[in-house]
Amino acid sequence: MLKPAFPMARASRPQGGVVLFESLVAMLIAMVGILGMASLTVKAASLSGHAQHRAEAGMFASQIVQTVALGVDRSSPEALQASLQGYSHQADGTLCEFSGTATQSNALAEVLKAARGGVANVWGLPGATDAMQQVVVDTTAGNRITVTLCWKGPHDQAPRNYQRHAFVN
Repeated sequence: MLKPAFPMARASRPQGGVVLFESLVAMLIAMVGILGMASLTVKAASLSGHAQHRAEAGMFASQIVQTVALGVDRSSPEALQASLQGYSHQADGTLCEFSGTATQSNALAEVLKAARGGVANVWGLPGATDAMQQVVVDTTAGNRITVTLCWKGPHDQAPRNYQRHAFVN
């Protein structure tokens, strides 16, 4: 007797929701993937914001160095050192909690004010205050200027900082 090409299928039991279970598992896997991608997008946006603030801090630090370099009196080495001291701003304290006297330069005060968002049409660094900005002038080390700008974003645990060193001769 010849066997049929397609044997008769046995009477099968109903699958009892296996397809439903498989589709639920597939949807769960898809949702985990979508949530993972959303989490990565949020993290990337957050890191992009940090990079933007660091770039802005670099721009403000460059403006501060340029303001000092263009405003000093270079008529003699003594005049240069004396005029540099006038640009010192809150030279004491610890990182991002500075104290001391404010700068005597109006031009530098304006840049510092812009850095903390106190000038119209300039956003400034988020959460920056006057006590978080510092310009240290060291005339014993080749007229070295150290600019430290701090800010604290809305979700930051601790203040972030940007520091720039320059020499004015």
